[in-house]
Amino acid sequence: MRFNRLLAQAYRLASILIVSGFLMLCQPFVQELFAWGFPVLLTGVILFMVLDHIPEKTVNTEEA
Repeated sequence: MRFNRLLAQAYRLASILIVSGFLMLCQPFVQELFAWGFPVLLTGVILFMVLDHIPEKTVNTEEA
């Protein structure tokens, strides 16, 4: 169960990075945020793709 919870948190981090990178690329005010937007977006996408290849562990519970 702990592994699945860690995997879910990693997915959440990847999603936050993707959305943050996209928002950083779309804002027209701060050049520094725009410059960091693509690396942040790319990091989130790569993390998401790596996590997508890790299988979830199943919990075998037998009812008595």
